[in-house]
Amino acid sequence: MQLAIAVAYEGAPFVSPNPLVGCTVVDRNHQLLATGYHAKYGADHAEVDALKKLQIDELKNATLYVTLEPCAHEGKTSSCAKYIATLPVKKIVYGLMDPNPLVSGQGAQILTNAGKTAVLYEGSLKSDLEDVCEVFLKNYREKKIFVAAKVASSLDGLIALKSGESKWITAEASREFVHELRSRYDAIVVGRNTVEMDNPSLNIRHKKITKQTQIIVIDPAGTLLRKIQSGSKFKFLEIHDAKNIFFITKEPEAKSEWQQIKFSNLANLNQQLWTKGIRSVFIEGGALTYSSYLSAGLVDRLHLFMAPVIIGAQNGISWSQNFGIAQLEQKLQLKNLKIKEFRPDIYMTGSL
Repeated sequence: MQLAIAVAYEGAPFVSPNPLVGCTVVDRNHQLLATGYHAKYGADHAEVDALKKLQIDELKNATLYVTLEPCAHEGKTSSCAKYIATLPVKKIVYGLMDPNPLVSGQGAQILTNAGKTAVLYEGSLKSDLEDVCEVFLKNYREKKIFVAAKVASSLDGLIALKSGESKWITAEASREFVHELRSRYDAIVVGRNTVEMDNPSLNIRHKKITKQTQIIVIDPAGTLLRKIQSGSKFKFLEIHDAKNIFFITKEPEAKSEWQQIKFSNLANLNQQLWTKGIRSVFIEGGALTYSSYLSAGLVDRLHLFMAPVIIGAQNGISWSQNFGIAQLEQKLQLKNLKIKEFRPDIYMTGSL
């Protein structure tokens, strides 16, 4: 199951609004036969991707591990459960029951009716299974978009100097991984100040991933939009198609080549993004944007990169400087924490 979880992430850039799903097939001696994953919306599901790599005789008495219950319904693809039922696979272990009411429990029932052993996984990887499917689960359970925040900071939690200088606090290895993270979400969110101070490209620069993402610029006063319409140039405008750029302002302009959404509050913004088909966002700054999402209780996952440097609060900007609590019992606690090195930086991620 651990390998199935790992391969599921291979499909991250292109499966939305479907879930990330991974699959492994082992023989009667528990030797690995094949792996598979859902690579793209509308493409083969993970189980089919793995099983198609094997001959029928290889599947006799095999066990299939899959991170999510095999689907029972017909959609963009045919039913995985019905397909597996026709094969000589002996046992199916699925990590999570599908929250989709069209599927929940029905896939397992189809397999049981076909004489297979279908069991829900009950091991130590339950939280990891929830993590790999977290966007889909949030979307289905709450009908809300999933919000992830990426922070690159010093050891003392600073993301820039007050002068605006911020390049670079973290190392190249961390920055490379950020491009992979960008590909996992439908849209990137930045505040006006980040655009003006950093002039970021906000694209995905990765040797294995080519993807055009959507950009959401929070600019309540419309200051940045007016500057752009007056001739100011910014990199992201040259790189991204106008249809993929959203300006969030309190008073949208009557005419604009970019999409605009009227801003009232962040929860309402998320609802409006949902209606436009966006199912997940990746916040990349700055301090006011991070703090606003935290204060609104809207951050589902934090990706934190910490460089082994100290900047000092006297002339630095904290990524959470506009967020605060009155009592320690109100502190935000990361759950199912994962820590990894991107030397010399430390990367940690957890759900909130």
